[in-house]
Formats: sequence, C-alpha cells, structure tokens
Amino acid sequence: MIKNILITGSGGFVGKNLKEYFNSKYNLLCPRSLELDLTDCESVKTFFSNNSIDFVIHCASTGGVRGCADPENCEQDNIKMVNNILFAKPETTKVIIFGSGAAYSKARDLKKVKETQIGEVVPEDQYGKSKMELCKLALSRRDMLCLNIFACYGKYEKESRFPSYAIIQNLKKEPVIINKNVVFDYLYIDDLCRIVEKFITSFPKSRVINVTPTKSISLLQIAQTVNQISGLESDIRFKEQGLNFEYTGDNSLLLKELPDFEFTDFNTGVTKLFNFRKTLRKYIP
Repeated sequence: MIKNILITGSGGFVGKNLKEYFNSKYNLLCPRSLELDLTDCESVKTFFSNNSIDFVIHCASTGGVRGCADPENCEQDNIKMVNNILFAKPETTKVIIFGSGAAYSKARDLKKVKETQIGEVVPEDQYGKSKMELCKLALSRRDMLCLNIFACYGKYEKESRFPSYAIIQNLKKEPVIINKNVVFDYLYIDDLCRIVEKFITSFPKSRVINVTPTKSISLLQIAQTVNQISGLESDIRFKEQGLNFEYTGDNSLLLKELPDFEFTDFNTGVTKLFNFRKTLRKYIP
C-alpha cells in the first residue's frame, strides 16, 4: 500500500499543483533543492536511507520553458537526477517522471506524434535530447513511467505562459501580441493530477505515454476564448502571419490505459484560470 510519496520539484508549476492535489491523500515528502541536491548521488542515497518512500513523482528538471542556466550541462543534469533516484530507491518503489514533446524534436511539425516515434529524429537542443534519453530509459525498465507533456496550463503557471499572458492582457485591457499562431495540445493541470493519481493506483503496462487532450487548440483560439469569457475584447495582433510548427501528440495509448477518462474542456479550464488570475487583482486597472 502506497503511503509515502516523494515529489521533487514541488516549487514548480506541475509540482506545486501535485503537492496541493495529493496533500490530504498521502504523506508527502517535498524537499526543495537546497535540502536535496538530486544531481549528487550521495545526497540522494542518504535521503532515501533516512526516509520511507513508496512512490516517486519526479517533477524537477532543468531547461524547458524555464530555460537553463548552464545549457551545456542541461542534458547531463536531467539524466543524472533520474539515474540517482533509480539507484537510491528501494526495488519496489515506482517512479513517474515527466517528459516533453521536445523529446520528438521541436524543430519540425509535430502532428499527433506517437510514442513509437521517440528517437526518430534526435532533438537539436540539450533539453529535448535529455527528454528523449529518459524516454528510452523508461522503455528499458519495469519500475518507471514517463509522461510526455506537450503543453499544460492552470493555476500557478508562470505569467508568461500564453493562457495566463492572454488573461492578464485582457484584465489590463491591453492587446494580446502573438509572434506567430501555433496549434498546441494544452492539458489542464487538474487533468494531469488525476492521470497521475490513476497511475499511482494502477501502474500502467506502457512505459512512455503522451498525456495530451483529444482536442488541440491554437494560440488565436485561446485569446478568443479569453475574450469570450471576459466579455471584454482585447485586440489580438500577430507579428507574423501564418502557422508555425504544430506541437501535438497522439493520446491513443493514454486512452487505452484510461478508456473512461474525461478531459476538462478548454472553456472550463480557462474560466478557472481566469478567475484565479482575477482574484489576485494586481492586473486590474
């Protein structure tokens, strides 16, 4: 029976939401980076020796949307953190890590790519390479699951993330500026939490799974949805016309594992995020 869960990266967007979601359901261990250096093998071994851990949800990562302070070591650090956890954990403890659509290489159109396409094209950036290698590692193990996120939105996301950016611009009665329109697979954060919960309860047979909603959405549609919810029309402007590379993943494998799963429709999710941002009131003139 799973009682104690280690959540790494609990100060980030995904980790913070997972911590809040599971707080009343499990005994959580949520060390910050100053308390546990995941790149240091001995520190990780000591932490596992001193704590009873039944399950690991690994959210900590370098690179990605946050950028990487040390790009040359981004790939090495991301892989090292996972390897240290796998080495230190008890044999029966399972691990969920979060991958990315970047593992399929973002330097091209990604139109509903499947998990079988991992390694088809090697990403040019260190972050994408690290996520590709971690997918391959998960495929070689029985105790590790990699959930590939293409885009995720919701409470606690950075203000610069597009759904929040569009909402904040609307609340400030300022125009929404889009570099170039893109079609994404935006998963609502509460859906991700529910998916993780189901896989903790029943570990899936698949080792790499795209966690994407069935319906994709463009940046233009997001801005239009915000305008509709708000009732105020923010001007939507493009720096460049046309569509950039698509960034979507096939979710057939996810629905095979969770056939009855119902995704939060985008209008509902954005409404909740809009209300969250509105309660902060710092954006309202």
